[in-house]
Amino acid sequence: MPFQALSGLMLMIGKVLHGCLCCGCYSGSVDQSTRLIVENEVSVEALKAVLLAGGASRRMGQDKALMPHPGGGVWLTALVRILQHVGLPVTVLTRHASHAQVLSALAGVEMALEPEPWKGPLMALGKVLSDKKGSPLLVCPVDMPLLTVPAVQLLIEAWIAQPDAVAVADDGERLQPLLAIIPSGPPVQPILRRCLASGELRWLTWLSQVPHQRVRLPVDALVNVNGPEDLSALVP
Repeated sequence: MPFQALSGLMLMIGKVLHGCLCCGCYSGSVDQSTRLIVENEVSVEALKAVLLAGGASRRMGQDKALMPHPGGGVWLTALVRILQHVGLPVTVLTRHASHAQVLSALAGVEMALEPEPWKGPLMALGKVLSDKKGSPLLVCPVDMPLLTVPAVQLLIEAWIAQPDAVAVADDGERLQPLLAIIPSGPPVQPILRRCLASGELRWLTWLSQVPHQRVRLPVDALVNVNGPEDLSALVP
């Protein structure tokens, strides 16, 4: 790993460790985290982010990705910036050609138009997750507008410790499964392929069949906004 990239990653982990030590949820050491990074440097360099933005937004009644964000811009651009801030290449996977104009104002982001059929996030994942090992994806839903950089950093650190298992966000009460880091290749991708071939489209059903770890993240960062009734969570 180039020194500059490694230094940036170490700075990221240092910030995460500081936060964990303050809240008492981290029992390891800086030296332990350093070893984890070095041992898994190829996986870290290969990690890419995929922002899932192809939903129909039926409950909201309008495209959630293009709704105004409390921090400026729209949900789509806000989430892209969060993912870019942790140093990840970002691809927006969407069925909506209208997203291209919004994304054109951002540097370093790709957009992939999701081909039909459009049958939910598990099928979308099947279109981008490689059948070869070494191409892990951090997937994130566009309707999690309060996601923070520290929350993403915590997820990455947990995945570094167990890079062969899916690292999935947990708010303390339930999983938020669409925010996850997913290793490519076997056994994860073949099980995904079998689920889709059998008509199984439930994300949690697939997740229950693959190695995974629950990663406790701040509940406020994991607010999932599906309909107008959820918008009050965005008011400061």
